[in-house]
Amino acid sequence: YMHSLAHETTDDAQIEKNMNPIIPRVSGYITKVFVKDNQYVKKGDTLFTIDNRDYIIKVEEAKAALVGAEQGYAVSKADIGSANASISVSDANMKSAVGSIESAKIRLRQITSDYNRYNNLYKTHTITKQQYEQALTAKEEAENQVRVLEQQQRASPYQKSVIESKSKASDKQTEVAAANIKRAQTLLDVAKLNLTYTVVTAAIDGQVSKVDIQPGQLVQAGQSLFYIINNTEAWVVA
Repeated sequence: YMHSLAHETTDDAQIEKNMNPIIPRVSGYITKVFVKDNQYVKKGDTLFTIDNRDYIIKVEEAKAALVGAEQGYAVSKADIGSANASISVSDANMKSAVGSIESAKIRLRQITSDYNRYNNLYKTHTITKQQYEQALTAKEEAENQVRVLEQQQRASPYQKSVIESKSKASDKQTEVAAANIKRAQTLLDVAKLNLTYTVVTAAIDGQVSKVDIQPGQLVQAGQSLFYIINNTEAWVVA
């Protein structure tokens, strides 16, 4: 009785240990099993491998998608550069148009003065009709040149606004292209990670238990296949 006050006794007790389940992260057919039931393994030891051919193809596809996204980004950047260059050219043309109009007006005034003089001479029959018509033609051509330049000057702001709109659209496309690169890079990282998951390794030191898998067997991601028992820690449940 005195002994029972300080001690516990039972006829229903068992030793327990931590059991680490082996669960593949990807699906596929097992190519090789490296362990047998009750075998001791170290952390990092290969337990079994899954056919990785499909996962290699997905990595290559992801690499190709990344290259395509990078090329799309380069094209978008080139479009922005072209649009900016076009804006600069448009600004230069607008400034040049002002000078061209002034030059054309000066020429028109000179030709108009010549025409008026030829017109008076023609009325007095001092010059021939051909000379008069040449002066008239030169005057009409100069007037037409001024009109054309003025129309171009009025159209220049609209043309510049169109180019600026295209430049803004190119900016948006560049943002989308940059996002596509990030997405493609993420998919590539996922594909590479899944490829590493085709080699299933031990997460801890221990003893494998209930190994019941064979080469050629199809396993699913998340499927519990067997266990690694942690032999370094044990306790009694009574």
